[in-house]
Amino acid sequence: MKSNFSGLVVAILTGAALGLLLAPRSGKDTRKKITNDSDKFLKDLQDTITNGFNSIRSQYDDAKDSLTSKYNDAVDTVASRSKDAVQQVERNTKY
Repeated sequence: MKSNFSGLVVAILTGAALGLLLAPRSGKDTRKKITNDSDKFLKDLQDTITNGFNSIRSQYDDAKDSLTSKYNDAVDTVASRSKDAVQQVERNTKY
């Protein structure tokens, strides 16, 4: 995730700089282009961050569900074995 984000930032900044250097415009046009490029960069950054958070949330939910299931299975196993052990002790102690 970090390398994707870094790559995105570098690519956007490089593209914006090259665009400004290689395509000279009037000051007004250049300012408008900078504003548009900045807006696009911020939108892309927001999308990247949102996707990252969604990915983290999904991984968290998956891990939570898996751990909850394993915990419940362990509780069921312990309860069953405890019940079996109690029944065996009761059978062995009834004389």
